[in-house]
Amino acid sequence: MITWALGIILVTVVVLAVLSPLESARWWADRGEVEIRRTFDHLPAREVVDGDDAEAYLVYLSGVGDVGGNQLLDRETAWLETLRVALPATRVIADVFPYSVDNRGLLQRATERLWAWLDQGRRTRRLKGLHMLINARNVLHVLVSADPRYGPAHNIGLAQEIWRSLQRHGYRPGSGRRVFLVGYSGGGQMSLGSAWFLAGAGVPISIISIGGVFGDDPGLDRIDHLWHLTGSADRVQLIGPVAFPGRWPTAPLSSWGRAVREGRVTRRIIGGMRHDGAQAYFGRRAVAEDGRTYAEVTRDAVAEIVEGVVAGR
Repeated sequence: MITWALGIILVTVVVLAVLSPLESARWWADRGEVEIRRTFDHLPAREVVDGDDAEAYLVYLSGVGDVGGNQLLDRETAWLETLRVALPATRVIADVFPYSVDNRGLLQRATERLWAWLDQGRRTRRLKGLHMLINARNVLHVLVSADPRYGPAHNIGLAQEIWRSLQRHGYRPGSGRRVFLVGYSGGGQMSLGSAWFLAGAGVPISIISIGGVFGDDPGLDRIDHLWHLTGSADRVQLIGPVAFPGRWPTAPLSSWGRAVREGRVTRRIIGGMRHDGAQAYFGRRAVAEDGRTYAEVTRDAVAEIVEGVVAGR
């Protein structure tokens, strides 16, 4: 049984690894360039537009365990609801699936049955590890985003979907309202990848990474600031500074090196969180020394950053 399961996982991962970069390339070749021109070529002048009642916008980009922008894990959904309460003047958005160039969740594809089966098995705890194929598939798209060859096609498509989502939720082009991209896990890289294009369109971008795994992305050159929030027991987020040479101390001239040198990166350990599970950033039972749950600690850290930036502190 174990051998059978491992065989399925290995074959599937190989197939996904081959297809992952092709998804973005095919989208760009078929319709991406035309869509992007329609979306970004006729933006209004960068001037403040009245009538927007939100002080800022926050777009949450999920971790690699999710199957769609509207199918977040229960912990993430509950955490976002508390964040909305904590930031009443900020519009919190969570309907963009970052591991897709066109915002199609895994349950909106020809392979829907496979992903639905894996997702259901995870929620009922019946598949004993096979559900990790969801994570593996999304991790491969994180690598695509960080790849200088294929990443731009994926990242500009994601930027377009974020831009569309912002407008669906009331963002007015040219308003100058600040946008916070909050990326959990692989969402950290997706935030940086899309930030290059959003900032280029005149959107003021700040990024909050929650245990984010990301590389030396050019988006670092255009964002105002990156806050990297981590837990002391989170080993997964250490993949970023190890796997991407641009984040090594030996690369001071990289985008990461420049951002650090210019004081546009803040790294902060906010508690004893692990990367995922009940002891992670959105855990509602794990409790910090001051009596707050890990979910509350993470919420308060994000809310403090947003409120401070909006207030000009």
